Amino acid sequence: MISFIKKYKFALIAAFLIPAVLLGLAYALEGIYWGSGTSVLAGDAYHQYVAVLSMYGNILHHPDQLGFLYTFTSGLGLNLYAFSAYYMGSFFMPITAFFNVQNMPDALYLITLLKFGAIGLSAFIALRNLYQKPRTLVIIAFSTAYALMSFLTSQVEITMWQDVFILLPLIIWGLHSLQDAGRRRLYFISLTILFIQNYYFGFMVAIFVLLYFLARSTFRKWSWRSFLDFAVTSGLAGLTSLIMLLPMYLDLRANNSQALSSTTALLTENSKLLDLFAKNFVGSYDTTQYQAVPMIYIGLIPLSFALLFFLNKGIRLRTKLAFAGLFAILIASFYLQKLDLFWQGMHSPNMFLHRYAFLFSILVLILAMETLELWHKVKLWQIFTVFIFLIAGFSLTYFSNDYGYLKLSLLAISLLFLLAYLALLVAYRKGWIMAKVFVIILSIFMIAESGMNSFYQLDGIQNEWHFASRSYYDSQAKTLAPIVKKIQERQGSLFARTENTTPDTANDGMKYGFNGISQFSSVRNSNASRVMGQLGFHTDSTYLNLRYTGNSLLMDSLFNVAYNINQSQPEKYGFRMLGESLYFNQEVAGLGIFVPGAFQDVKLTKDDELANQTKLVNALAKDSLTYFKQVYTTSEQTDNKITSHPSGLLSLTGKTPGNTDLSVTYGITAPANSQLYLKVPNISYGNESASSTRITVSEDQGKSISPIATYSVASNDSGDLFNLGTYPKDTPLKVTLAFPDNPSVNFDRTSFWAMDTKAYSQAISKLRQTPVVSQTVKNGIEMGLTPKSSGQVFISLPYDKGWSAKLDGKAVKIEKAQDGFMKVDLPAGQHELKLSFFPQGLKIGIVSFILGILFFIGYDFCLSKKRRDRKNL
Repeated sequence: MISFIKKYKFALIAAFLIPAVLLGLAYALEGIYWGSGTSVLAGDAYHQYVAVLSMYGNILHHPDQLGFLYTFTSGLGLNLYAFSAYYMGSFFMPITAFFNVQNMPDALYLITLLKFGAIGLSAFIALRNLYQKPRTLVIIAFSTAYALMSFLTSQVEITMWQDVFILLPLIIWGLHSLQDAGRRRLYFISLTILFIQNYYFGFMVAIFVLLYFLARSTFRKWSWRSFLDFAVTSGLAGLTSLIMLLPMYLDLRANNSQALSSTTALLTENSKLLDLFAKNFVGSYDTTQYQAVPMIYIGLIPLSFALLFFLNKGIRLRTKLAFAGLFAILIASFYLQKLDLFWQGMHSPNMFLHRYAFLFSILVLILAMETLELWHKVKLWQIFTVFIFLIAGFSLTYFSNDYGYLKLSLLAISLLFLLAYLALLVAYRKGWIMAKVFVIILSIFMIAESGMNSFYQLDGIQNEWHFASRSYYDSQAKTLAPIVKKIQERQGSLFARTENTTPDTANDGMKYGFNGISQFSSVRNSNASRVMGQLGFHTDSTYLNLRYTGNSLLMDSLFNVAYNINQSQPEKYGFRMLGESLYFNQEVAGLGIFVPGAFQDVKLTKDDELANQTKLVNALAKDSLTYFKQVYTTSEQTDNKITSHPSGLLSLTGKTPGNTDLSVTYGITAPANSQLYLKVPNISYGNESASSTRITVSEDQGKSISPIATYSVASNDSGDLFNLGTYPKDTPLKVTLAFPDNPSVNFDRTSFWAMDTKAYSQAISKLRQTPVVSQTVKNGIEMGLTPKSSGQVFISLPYDKGWSAKLDGKAVKIEKAQDGFMKVDLPAGQHELKLSFFPQGLKIGIVSFILGILFFIGYDFCLSKKRRDRKNL
């Protein structure tokens, strides 16, 4: 390796720098650079990945307090070890230690460029070692094409995927070494790391390497010895990676019940005959949301050379058929729903479809390199045949009018590159230019093409997702970070949850380091989320989302929401202002609630969250109080048209065309001693890009109106209850419900609900009758309480088999409560209850990791010794 580095030191630097610089230039053309006014945060980068990086950096900064096994910052509580198998397996995560939440977008920008450089570097190292004949400059061009393929650049914001592509060339190199020379160490190490870093892509790669091994075996006589070696080495990599795979699998099985999807049709959505041509245009970008065509572009030269592979007479027919079969499987998967789902673990992706499409691109790259190795056997007529085929295919695709995203400029660029490559190849084969000149021009054109395609992909992201303004991110960070710091200083190690009534994202808890309810994550505890949905918190059918906003004060106190960051909503009963936008809940129940005797699960009903809340609180308080009472309007006014449907659905539309200022104003009297809510279920907007509801609350003083509060809610990510404020006496109100920039809007019948604050205080007083003091420790919780009688402590953390409990130093059983939470039996007297989290299956995983390495060392030693002995005979 040292001699390789010395020999190719400048090429290695170029292989790293060229993709990173080209991506940096593409970013710059979008106004993104270090310190720019536009950030790299688009889509999930804003809503998930910058939060994940911030959380990781926060753990590194506080290793004595925070651990990598569990976090309380998301979804009431989250198995962080399983989460890391999907989100945090990157080599580059430790870089976050040098950043904070305010400048974490800079870390993401830097990490992205470093990853793309590393992808190019890895590809160069693998390709240079695998293929000896191509010139080094050509290898650099091909490694650049790999690093900047559309699958990566069109989804550049999905940073968690990028490390896979650093490892993939090494896996292919290792597989070749195993198959050709019986050297298996690189394959074992790289495959093991992939499985540990990203199980999701590891699943796809595992299938691919099996199919690729079988196809590549046709290059020579079939060898059962080689296949057995491949199977054993792959199996040992799987055994070793159980340190991550087993805990992750057990978490998915136990806590992600909506993980599997069913097919709805034979064909995938929006699939058309000429998709493969459409997505090989230079700059082709349709969408990364729904109905997307697979992102398979890796460059016109790799594509044309891969096609030449099948015309090359130096390659056996059976080998051509084998690789054609592999291509056929991938192409069929793009079109057939069942195959498409199979590659993705039978789970339908939430946007970013066909996530295995990169396998098509890597196969194109490999076959292109095989063609280069046998370039001397390529005939001029074969080159013409391939290029005429591509030119005709691109032209037919454009003029078919099936692909609206293919502009004339993209056709022109693609055809000009094809004609330039054709002219260059003909000139070289005819001897009109020297080989050295040919290599330089070809490489420059390939690198330029990759850079141009990268710009178009980033421009597509900008048009579809929009890279967030850095000033907006900074304003949020400058507002929220100091507030959270104040909460942390006030609480110390005492456990409390915080929520933002106008959240920036669902993962604000992760980003800023506060314990929260809200969550947007592919790894979650769906059992707890399901119960939260029945209690009125916003969730979706797959429980990717769990949102705090749009719920009641009763749930605040039950789930230990001790702090609200409230910048615009009306006051809540019992919340005391501590500073600008920061409020403390004086009647919070606590993380643990002692229930004398025992807590019995209650039956929760569908679509009746207020009744469900009442049942659960009464079961915990051992009471039968009524908390919510419907209040009826005294007037209803609108300048728009309201249509009532038999189903109960209401439609609000403008009376004149073009009217998008829709609103309705209700008159109502808030009862004394109440917290008032407006319930608006199932809002759907005529303009989905303006899915926001504005609520204005004013006191009706007869001759005048006195404003109380105006605020907006992204109601697609909110529960049904809108806070209208707390009222110690009967108060006439005007409540305006507005839907800005919408020509029409639909919702179920509205209703007003008053929560009786006296009944609420009485219930919370009962829940706090036996105080439970909860403190956070690394990967756990410590509770102190002194119940006067035996009973159970109800704990509002998601139930997970990774939790264990010790009562006064002795192990006790944790039971599931209400299908998603926890409870522990307690006798009367003073007690210390310690809850510790260690992922289920991790102990077995650690043993498997050690055994896998030891078995591989022994296996490799024995086979290497036999190989040496055979050579010495």
